[in-house]
Amino acid sequence: MSLQQRWIQVRGHQLYLEVSETESSPLFVLLHHGLGSVRSWRSQINFLSEKGFAFWAYDRWGYGKSSDRLSLDPPFFEEDVQDLEILLSDVKVPILMVGHSDGGNIALTYASRYPDNLLGLIVVAAHIYFEPKMAEGIEQLLTSYRENDAFRKGLQSAHEGKPVFERWYEAWTKQGTEWDLRQIFHQITCPVMVVQGSEDEHATVQHAVDCAASLVNGHLRIIEGSNHMLPQQASNVFNQILIESLKDFQKVVKHVQ
Repeated sequence: MSLQQRWIQVRGHQLYLEVSETESSPLFVLLHHGLGSVRSWRSQINFLSEKGFAFWAYDRWGYGKSSDRLSLDPPFFEEDVQDLEILLSDVKVPILMVGHSDGGNIALTYASRYPDNLLGLIVVAAHIYFEPKMAEGIEQLLTSYRENDAFRKGLQSAHEGKPVFERWYEAWTKQGTEWDLRQIFHQITCPVMVVQGSEDEHATVQHAVDCAASLVNGHLRIIEGSNHMLPQQASNVFNQILIESLKDFQKVVKHVQ
């Protein structure tokens, strides 16, 4: 299956999308991590294409080939959620939303506003509250960015020179320690598969346990030996989780009907 490249004007800025040509149901919507882009989903795009599933993957505002922006607004990412609401406003088929890290936060916030639009969520390494390991992981990335030329140049290439790392680092380090995404979880009625690697550099396993336990219909998968970049590091395992979760979510819908 081939894919289409699109640029869509949303709220005064352009977003770059890669979209499958099929219009099958459901539609997988892929939301990349805090330093990522469409490139981050390459394994999943290839896998979903081979299986004949419909998908949308896009560079969020300020990332990749999309328009630049001045700042980010974690942990709820209100600006990104508004973009997503407009992008999906005309979609008529069930949506299975997949969010990695910051993308997971966006998926959770979107689901709290528009629960009826979703077949389900798969959130990977989302950040639902502050814990010391998160701060440690951010500082480790800062060290890598300063000292690892390949890492720094790779980010600059992926984002066409945009100061993505600086913007991301500033946004998260000014958040403080009092925020908690769980305050919106009671509004999320669709099933949610919470996935995390046991060796995640930014969160403890308990973080994922708490996330799943706090959701109305939360489920948990801990992948032993995997780190924060699980969809890329363990793509074969993660791709199977996509299909298994889809089947489970469809069973839930049939049971409710």
